[in-house]
Amino acid sequence: MRRMAALLVCFAMLAGLVVSGHAEAAQEPIDTWRQVDPADVQIGKSYLVVSEHGALSNAQATIKTPGDVTGDTQVGMASKPVTIEGDLITSEVTDDMIWQFGRGANTAAASGGLGEGPGYYVLNNAPGAGAGKEPLRRESSFNAQHAPLNTTGAAINGNQQSMLLHVLDEEEGTVSLYIWGGDNQWNFALTSTEDGFTSKSRAANTTSAAQLLEQINETPALRLYEPNVTAGVQHSVMASTGANGSISPSSLTGHVWVNDGEDVTFTFNPAFGFEVDTVTVNGDEVTVTDNTYTIENVTASGTTIHATFKAAANAGELPFTVYNDIFSVGNVTTAAIIDLGEGNAANLADLSEDMFTAAAKNTRLDGTTDIFDGFRNITRVYVNNAPEPLGYLSPAPGSEDLVTDTPASGRYIILEFEFWDAYGYTSGAMVSGNLQNAFSAILNYRINVDREIKLTDGSTITPRFTQAAVVNPSLDKFVPDQTNPGGTGSMDILISLDESWEEQGPLPLFIYNHGGGRGGPAGDFFAPMATANGAAVLSKRQLENPGKYNAHIIATQNHTNNQENNEALIAYVKKLAAEGKVDLNRVYMSGFSMGSGYTVGFYKRNPEFLAAIIPLTGQTVVWPTTEEVNANPKLTKTAIWAHAHINDTTTGNLWREYFTTGAGLYLNANANILETNKAFNFPYYGYDWTPHETEAQVFSNLLGQSDTIFRHGPSQETYAEKNIFDWLFAQSRNQDTGSLLPGDVNNDNRVSVGDLALVTKAYGKTSSSPDWDEVKIYDINEDGKIDIEDLIVLARLILQ
Repeated sequence: MRRMAALLVCFAMLAGLVVSGHAEAAQEPIDTWRQVDPADVQIGKSYLVVSEHGALSNAQATIKTPGDVTGDTQVGMASKPVTIEGDLITSEVTDDMIWQFGRGANTAAASGGLGEGPGYYVLNNAPGAGAGKEPLRRESSFNAQHAPLNTTGAAINGNQQSMLLHVLDEEEGTVSLYIWGGDNQWNFALTSTEDGFTSKSRAANTTSAAQLLEQINETPALRLYEPNVTAGVQHSVMASTGANGSISPSSLTGHVWVNDGEDVTFTFNPAFGFEVDTVTVNGDEVTVTDNTYTIENVTASGTTIHATFKAAANAGELPFTVYNDIFSVGNVTTAAIIDLGEGNAANLADLSEDMFTAAAKNTRLDGTTDIFDGFRNITRVYVNNAPEPLGYLSPAPGSEDLVTDTPASGRYIILEFEFWDAYGYTSGAMVSGNLQNAFSAILNYRINVDREIKLTDGSTITPRFTQAAVVNPSLDKFVPDQTNPGGTGSMDILISLDESWEEQGPLPLFIYNHGGGRGGPAGDFFAPMATANGAAVLSKRQLENPGKYNAHIIATQNHTNNQENNEALIAYVKKLAAEGKVDLNRVYMSGFSMGSGYTVGFYKRNPEFLAAIIPLTGQTVVWPTTEEVNANPKLTKTAIWAHAHINDTTTGNLWREYFTTGAGLYLNANANILETNKAFNFPYYGYDWTPHETEAQVFSNLLGQSDTIFRHGPSQETYAEKNIFDWLFAQSRNQDTGSLLPGDVNNDNRVSVGDLALVTKAYGKTSSSPDWDEVKIYDINEDGKIDIEDLIVLARLILQ
């Protein structure tokens, strides 16, 4: 009971029922919560959200969703059981069950009785794993009927964060909370289950207002509860601050509730190394005494008080760099790196995670559209003698290059951020906001510390941290360009030129085509790199393995799948070759989804140009027919390694059938049909994407790691313990078939049953094909045709 009383006093202070100054003593702490009329819900007040399964709690949970998503589970929010007697909740209420309703930001047009008004931001400030100050939101559903629900996601999007309220029964006071994207858009209802709360759509695609209403009426009804006290007439004061300090009392939404006619005293709390600068009330500057100010005789809502802070006179400037890294899922902010300055160093023993806080207010390139506004969790603080992380601890057990025995002292202080957990990327981690958003960002980070920084020479610094730069070693190698500026078929690209060509001569070229919707707006050249992108991953592989993958890289942007576009790209590449930079026998291409369609389309139209392709799923992919291959044998000389999930609409089954029946047409065709999209290596550790999202799985797994139901091709065994780029860089259009072992059809330096199978499938192909060089590898006895004699010769070779 004493613990409960303390909790309730804290809640009363949060809600403004207890204020400092001349406010009267608080009423007795509440021990019950009463159901509230939905018509009486107010911005800035606190509520419980309760269904038949319990109260919505700010902790992540795994929700069973059979048949709707890969693995039949989804991220959601936990529920806690409550005891209801009549209209009262009489059981314990903990802070993670208390939600504050702020004004939402829904902008979609209303339709069919739904979507009216801005809605509510539903916020919870409970501490602990899976919690945060972010609004309750649904993340992208990846074409599934359930969408992840959490308070620690990344992207700020008004129509994904704003919960709109629909009254189900006025007499019973039952409601539904739903997320509205507009009629025939992505719409979801907050749905409680025995496992917790999730967001559910009527269908695994866009839904109409009528369909959403059906979904709302089928889901368990919700009831809202408020503290069971009578406070009389109250008014709200909006309390806020700038960076580097706080104000109290305040609340998640900034509302402080004051009884009619009473006074309220605010205290300003500068961060270490800062002091109060200005305080304004209703926009007019006021005089502050001992970091406090009292607003007297509050008789109406709408008064505002705002404080700003400035660096203390004795504070010294310390610059820091925001460090971004590339993982297969996209561009991620992983650390902040503080520079103590030339000749200065700090001891590891004098630093700890609890000294520092880090916050960010990130926007799109317009500088006004928020992507993230909040704090980042710091998982590790250490020193280094270079401005770079020493591997990553987060999440456990850490990356392979993690240096656990960090230096005892160093010039640079590394603040490592949490960026991934069992539920995916964490709040604020992805630069673009989340996997489905393709745009660059302006990253504005702020670091504070609660004490002086000790240096190794015994001196101390009262720091004022200032952001000096944002770096990403993998992406900083790229520069924007166009394939045919002002001309036909021109396309924006990013290109990374590997300087080693000057010593080694012409190098391979890797071209990557993004998925649909991930090209970003015109002029935002790095947008495709913000989400999963194979070009970015290869760039990181080059940094991790110096000399192993020497190659130039092109990332295309907003590509058009036609020959004019292809010819402009080919001309651009041939110009690089004429300059001695590119080896035209080792030009590779890959793409995801729509980019996969572009890749196969380019290959079919220009079969002589590419040494190898890696298509990753894609409903727009149309593979060459037998007739097309027979008419143009050059198609058989491009090596292929295709990947698709068996449940990705019809793609998986179609590709499985194609590579079962038609792959014998090719010299080197490989295909993996995936059972899951699990990625098994750092930082994913078995994280499973929904069926369409194949990029992270392909680019982070070893080729033999993937969960597959079908494997085809001559390279499966040889490359099982290698990654896709190892296979890719082994391919070339100028491989000398004369230097192969007699009968080594699949070019693996041995004569095997696999060779016999390939020739068997190619039985009947003759030298009447347009290019004899393309087919002679099948003609084992070199008599100008492929027949039973070739099979006999090959069988003898195998037996030998």
